[in-house]
Amino acid sequence: MTLVDLLSDTVYCQQAVKQLHQLLDGADEFPIKAAQIYGLRQIARQEPEKVKVFADHQRKRAERKCETASKNAQQRLESEIEFWTLVVNLCNGTTFNWSVIQERDSRIPANLQNISDMSRRERREIRERRDEWFEQWDNEHIPAFFERFCTHCLYCIAKAEMEQLASESANEADELAQQDQSNSQDGGAMQTAFQQANLVE
Repeated sequence: MTLVDLLSDTVYCQQAVKQLHQLLDGADEFPIKAAQIYGLRQIARQEPEKVKVFADHQRKRAERKCETASKNAQQRLESEIEFWTLVVNLCNGTTFNWSVIQERDSRIPANLQNISDMSRRERREIRERRDEWFEQWDNEHIPAFFERFCTHCLYCIAKAEMEQLASESANEADELAQQDQSNSQDGGAMQTAFQQANLVE
């Protein structure tokens, strides 16, 4: 099992769930549409170096809309802004509580770290090798993390939709039960009136 597979099944899965649940705590609905999640996943798979740029663009777009939106729309757009800010932080947030880049920096091989006691040529070679290692990490681990993240986003969206459907079904069942009860009461009243009419005859 490779390191990316191991982290994908452990750290990335845990962080995707943790970060989303912190973001969604108490929210009535998911802040963005499923189509946007598919877009994010596609960017992460094909151009991992552009995830931050994509998320930043989406955040700025939501901020512009928020300036002229109604009060209700503003609340939804603020949630969308928080979502895209989270994605940006997960890409490179060095001051954020966790990011793919922080994970990368914590796993730099020892032979690529300490270059202070080396000649200028050796330092340059180590920097080049470290840059190659960084690029390889980003190309493997950013898609791996965002695959987990997007999958959990889609799960949260589907779960919210199922809860909404269940709630609507429960409401419909309550209405039907009330109609049945009302009909049976009306039927009982009609039967009583019919019996009384027969007694009069």
